[in-house]
Amino acid sequence: MKKILFGLLLAIAMVIISCNKNDDDISVDDRNEALFGQWEYEAIMSNTAVDINGDGTVNIDLYNTNEIRQCLKDNLTFFASRGGEEKNAFSINENGLSCGEVNAFETVESDNYELVNDEILRFDSRNDMRIIEFENNKLVLEQDDFLDDQEVIITYTYKRS
Repeated sequence: MKKILFGLLLAIAMVIISCNKNDDDISVDDRNEALFGQWEYEAIMSNTAVDINGDGTVNIDLYNTNEIRQCLKDNLTFFASRGGEEKNAFSINENGLSCGEVNAFETVESDNYELVNDEILRFDSRNDMRIIEFENNKLVLEQDDFLDDQEVIITYTYKRS
């Protein structure tokens, strides 16, 4: 009887452990290729409260406040392979809400990048970004920046679109 009870408890424990495993996590070895595609902002946070828009109110949540214009929060981010030995392509495109500098659906910014040590996106022209979390449909990146006359760390949360 004790053996049956022990076996049953062991089986239940194994089921619970296997259910807690996150199958959405991207393995470190697959990160480079898994980045490819179109991503949209889900959140933009600062580690320090800043007043980017000059309204006198400081915020750490840059996405759900008026610190960043809605037309910028609407932008789409693309990661793509150039093939061969070339660095990968990075671009930010206007989505349906144009800020006026470029037309809707056109490229706002482009750069080249490489994935270093499976955790750092090293760009030719912009600051490095660190991968904090990476799942099939969610990507969290950190980037050092200088906003509102101070050094800050910006955390971008993207969802695959």
